[in-house]
Amino acid sequence: MHTKLRRSVTALVVAILLMFVFAFAAYMIETDFGKIQVTMVSIPDPSGAMLTAKLYRPASAVGQAASPAVLCLHGFQNDKETEGAFAIELARRGFVTLALDQFGHGDSGTPSGSKDATLGGDAGYAYLKSLSYVDANNLGVMGHSMGAGSTIAVGQDNPDHKALNPKCGSAGTPELHNVLLTQARYEEFASFRENQLNPASLTTNPDRLRELGLSGSAAWDTTYGNFADGSARRQTLINTVHPGVTHDAKAVTEGVQWMEEALMSAATAAAQLPADQHIYWWKEIFTLLAMLCAIFALLPATELLLATPFFAPVAQPLPGGYVAQGWWKKATINALIAGVTWPFLPAIGAGLLSLLIPSLKLIIGNGVMLWYIGNMLIFLVIFAFWYRKAHRQGVTAYQLGVSFSEKKMAIDWVIFGKTLLLGVLVVALVYAVEGICQALWGVEFRFLWPFMRQFTLPRFGYFWVYLLPAFLFFCLNGGLFLFGQARLPDFGSERRTQIVWWLRNSFAALFGLVLIWALQYLPYFAGVGPGFDVIGLGAFGHMIPLLLFVYIPTFMLMIYLLTWFFRRTGRVYLGAWIVSILVIWFLTAGTAISG
Repeated sequence: MHTKLRRSVTALVVAILLMFVFAFAAYMIETDFGKIQVTMVSIPDPSGAMLTAKLYRPASAVGQAASPAVLCLHGFQNDKETEGAFAIELARRGFVTLALDQFGHGDSGTPSGSKDATLGGDAGYAYLKSLSYVDANNLGVMGHSMGAGSTIAVGQDNPDHKALNPKCGSAGTPELHNVLLTQARYEEFASFRENQLNPASLTTNPDRLRELGLSGSAAWDTTYGNFADGSARRQTLINTVHPGVTHDAKAVTEGVQWMEEALMSAATAAAQLPADQHIYWWKEIFTLLAMLCAIFALLPATELLLATPFFAPVAQPLPGGYVAQGWWKKATINALIAGVTWPFLPAIGAGLLSLLIPSLKLIIGNGVMLWYIGNMLIFLVIFAFWYRKAHRQGVTAYQLGVSFSEKKMAIDWVIFGKTLLLGVLVVALVYAVEGICQALWGVEFRFLWPFMRQFTLPRFGYFWVYLLPAFLFFCLNGGLFLFGQARLPDFGSERRTQIVWWLRNSFAALFGLVLIWALQYLPYFAGVGPGFDVIGLGAFGHMIPLLLFVYIPTFMLMIYLLTWFFRRTGRVYLGAWIVSILVIWFLTAGTAISG
């Protein structure tokens, strides 16, 4: 066997083995090395929708033992795994914990008919109460962001609750029992900071005090009232942004301590692990490593298929004869266009496409699609003017990596079909390995956010709807521009060229998005407030800039793949196809579907 081929086989085998190793390690952390039984459960909702949840049952919850229980509710665009940090640490301390996929998220369905303010939370609460080993008189609820609103709604619908912990939300109303409000210092959503520019004044804000049922002031990290009569109140300030609260050590510690004080006797709580001794981050690290191994596995898998006679024609010669002049100018203009359109097109698309095409129910997916389409159209207009002049000077579509003929714009449809098939096969391999890990151990390949997980049937349908716009975007903006119009020269060795192309193309694609992130967050970190609120554009400064915490590193990783696949095949199509499959998988497999 050829040396390069042997290396590809070895790399692929090692990557697959590491996926299993890291997934199993994540499972061991989640189960606290066998001390917690973690099972997937299905819960019917009165609306007719089926809810999915993860049940964490500690070893102490056996027979008729009356164990306290906590319902955990995630935020918008997340799923049950986002509450995993709290669920794991609560279960390690004797709480039966249920992390629920709320309506339209994860594997749960969407209801038809009347709206449920708890988004399925009431059904999850009732399910916990029904378990023989749960003390039905000692139940708490906690949730983040959207889940914070659900937490308040569950508390209002179920006055027998003993404690609530809304995180990044409202404190509710005074009749609720034992409320801990977790506040992000750099909260993006104005309503979650009582429409103040920053949370500094929330200790004396009249709206916040009214929600808490307090007067005068409510100092941070200070408990008021008492747990016995349900009047305990506390607001804790967490030094992070809105999405960071889900895995912040102080937030987890405060949440665990609050539930211990409200739901356990003093003696029982004192016998538990210290509330600030955590292991949950290791699960996130291991699932991230599994995901990175899955992405890396695409490269040797592609090499092996390209070595076969059937797929060999997909690897065309790397076209020469053209290198971009004025690269930094082209790259900067492209980056600024992406940045300027980011706050507006996704925000408009999230609402507009849903209205125009009611069957498109992925809210954020609609926003991202409009951004893809808008940037494609802008690029095509600019490219048309540029190419008319460049073509007269001898630049051809073949040199730009889109044509299969040196003389004319032509696509070899046999090679193109093999390109698509190759892309499907290598991603299917990764999907299959992830599916086995999810079936064996309930472990997804992710980091703080849904990425690689198995599709439900409706989500698989959405995948195909959103795939074509993404493919066109990555062919044009992520292919024809980066490797055609803005083609870089080689930089010596293949490895050095790959790295330099990757970093400089990341600038061309992402620098504008980094500027938008900086506009939103740097003024906030300096103590002023969110940048978009400061300049009077708060409507565009909530969810959309927040997404950049996820999208910038994700796109940077995708640009590495685009670069590698272009240099390996000489055409833009395989990289665009594989990357579009990945990003639409990430987008559709677990995030929000509107009802």
